[in-house]
Amino acid sequence: MQADPCNLSAHSRDETPSNMPATKEASSLGKAFQVLEVLATAAGPRALLEIVQDLGLHKPTVHRILGELVDLGYVSRVEKGVYEITPKLRRLASGELEDRLVEIADPCLRELHTETGETVNLGVLRGTNVRYLRVLESTHPLRRIVEPDSVDPFYSTSLGRAITLQLTDAEWEALINRTRLLARTTETVTDVKQLRKIHQQAQQDGYSVEQDQNDVGVTCIGAPVYQQENIVAAISLSVPTARADAKALKRFIKAVLRTAEQISQKLDFNR
Repeated sequence: MQADPCNLSAHSRDETPSNMPATKEASSLGKAFQVLEVLATAAGPRALLEIVQDLGLHKPTVHRILGELVDLGYVSRVEKGVYEITPKLRRLASGELEDRLVEIADPCLRELHTETGETVNLGVLRGTNVRYLRVLESTHPLRRIVEPDSVDPFYSTSLGRAITLQLTDAEWEALINRTRLLARTTETVTDVKQLRKIHQQAQQDGYSVEQDQNDVGVTCIGAPVYQQENIVAAISLSVPTARADAKALKRFIKAVLRTAEQISQKLDFNR
C-alpha cells in the first residue's frame, strides 16, 4: 500500500471526530512530527513502547506512523520494535547539503565535462524523482538539454538507479510502490520484475547505464556519490547513443566512476 505522509489522518478516525476533517488532518500530521521529534532528539534507537510512553498516544497509531515513515525512508527499523531516524532525514533537516554538494562537486564535474565533451549532471533523489542540481551541457550540436532544478523519474534514469542502488530490497519495493511507472519512450522499462533486475545489476556493478529509456537517442551512465557510507547523490554523463559505442562506453564508465569517487572523497574530507 502506498504511504502518503499527507494522508496519515485517513487511519486515525477513531481518535478524532469525523465531522472535523481539517482538525483531524492537522492532528495526525502533528502526531507524525511528534514521533520524529522523539527519535531526532534521542541518543540512539528507541523502542516502540518507549515512544508510545513519551507521547501518550495509542500504540497502533504510533506503529502505523512509524511504518509509513520507514516506507518513506525517514526512519529505519533497527530490529523488531526498535527505530531510529535515517541520514536522509538529517540531511533534509539541515538544508545545507545541496549547496555544499554543488560547491564541492563543481570542479570535478568540470574536469569530466572537459575530458569527455559530453553533458554532465549532478542530481539528488526527491520523493520518486531525481532533481538536477547541476548541469554542464555538451558543446556538441547533438545533445540532451536539461535545466537545473528540473526532475526526471528515478526508475528510468541512470542517475536515479545509481542513487537508489544502496537501497535494500524492502526499501526499494516501498519506493517502487509509491512510484507511478510511465513509459517515457518505447524502450522505457516499467515492469517491476525487470526494474528489480536492473536495480540488482546496479548494486552488483556499482553504477548504472541507461540507453534510450528516458530520452530517445540518449545513453546515460550514472554513479553514486557517497558521504561517509551513505549515498547522497549521483552524477551522470549524457551521451547521444550514436556516440556511445562499446569502446566509448567503457571509457565513459571509467571516467564517471572516477569522478564520483573524487567527489565522495571531497565530501568526507570537508564534512
